[in-house]
Amino acid sequence: MNLDDIYTPIEEAKEEIKKRWKDKELKKKVEEFLKNDIPDFLLDDPKAYLARHISSPNFEFLRFEILANEVGLDFVLSECLDDRYLSLNVHKRYLGKMFFDSGNDKNGNKIFFPQKVVDFGKNDRKTIREVDTVSGEKLVHLHHRIFSEEYPGIKDKIKDISSWLDRNGKTANCFYTNFLALFLRNGILFESFLLNKEEKRLTENVILPAVIKLKEIFGYKPLIVRLLPKDDEESSFWHYYNGSLKDCMDDKEKNNC
Repeated sequence: MNLDDIYTPIEEAKEEIKKRWKDKELKKKVEEFLKNDIPDFLLDDPKAYLARHISSPNFEFLRFEILANEVGLDFVLSECLDDRYLSLNVHKRYLGKMFFDSGNDKNGNKIFFPQKVVDFGKNDRKTIREVDTVSGEKLVHLHHRIFSEEYPGIKDKIKDISSWLDRNGKTANCFYTNFLALFLRNGILFESFLLNKEEKRLTENVILPAVIKLKEIFGYKPLIVRLLPKDDEESSFWHYYNGSLKDCMDDKEKNNC
């Protein structure tokens, strides 16, 4: 199995999730495999699922929302706030140094205005929930607050699964098989697994073996839809934000989410 093989085309996933959700034998096998430890928010209906360190309304989320609507599922955004904040991790770094769309230059090229919201030296290796912004606001609260500016009620869709991950292995090497088992019938995971220097080991040594193992056990691979366009999935653009969100960055009182 190569990396492309782990993905399911979105139209196929849309139909497959309906079939698998009704499969009582598959339901029983998944429950037994996970020892009935399936997050409550995946029990009533299958969900479109995006997992990130902190849920944030960047361009990546906007694409996810479009795809979730395309498969006709309600969506959920999961976080792991007990994970460590490491600014060397590109995904975590962009949570602490945010870029906002500032229009075009005279040549028509997009301009993105950077705003550093975290002192990396003071916050590296703290748990994500403990990270403070330079203004004294918790980093998690900042991202949730600006999220709620654009999407009132988004808080109800954001789930911290730290305790679930802790029960299911604590580290990626251990928990990923159980995590991906959630997408055999309880949801569709939207993700782009990469083979760049930073993520190659995780993708090749953890993700691919987990998918293969689940297919061998269940006869199905987990439903994973490629989140970002294949020829553009490593672009920093997906970590950036609409310029309208810049206006509420410093307004802590505007939304008490």
